[in-house]
Amino acid sequence: MKADIPTRKKIKLNWFKSTCDFNIERKINIEYNANSVTYNKQNWDVIVKYILIKEGDPKDIPPNSPMTIYKNGLPFLFLTTSGTVGNKIISEEMIDDDLSVDDDIVQLTEGEPKITFEDAIKPKEHIEVRTRYDKIIRKINLENKLNNEIELIMNFKQTKDVSFVKSEPTPSETEVPNYQYNIKIPSEGNVKVTLELQAKIITRVTKLKSQFLKGTN
Repeated sequence: MKADIPTRKKIKLNWFKSTCDFNIERKINIEYNANSVTYNKQNWDVIVKYILIKEGDPKDIPPNSPMTIYKNGLPFLFLTTSGTVGNKIISEEMIDDDLSVDDDIVQLTEGEPKITFEDAIKPKEHIEVRTRYDKIIRKINLENKLNNEIELIMNFKQTKDVSFVKSEPTPSETEVPNYQYNIKIPSEGNVKVTLELQAKIITRVTKLKSQFLKGTN
């Protein structure tokens, strides 16, 4: 791979060419709240960035510099840099159209509600609070449209209302509240990840207190 970076008008940086090792980092971040975890279907974007490890001395390249990647002597990708770290030239993050992600709910089991009461603004009313813990299973299908194997990292982050129970496969790395899956998807193939989650569902309804209802003693 070779990278060309042209001169920018306000910065004294000349075009240069360099042979580079070429790495692609793909990731997908998944997170739910008490509402979205019950959606029948969701779609997520895969984020991709390109990392080039330049031969020779490091070169300071300003962010937002245009960059052309060549493969077999022909332009392959037109990117923008996000910065450099030593010999690493890092592209901006982009949405990867070579992968599709479908996230479907496959099971929802409602828990038994626990009922408590809170004071309301009006003295004759109170707020009925129903709290339950639902079991939810979601299946995430990752499809590779390319004719070569790819690797990506899928990150699931639990929230205050949606917690992780288990998954198939198990996470590659766990550091609560983050669960990381290092995934390889074969050429024009797919990989499925099943998440079992627990969702805390709270509903509040303002009601007249029983002693003020008509027909009650």
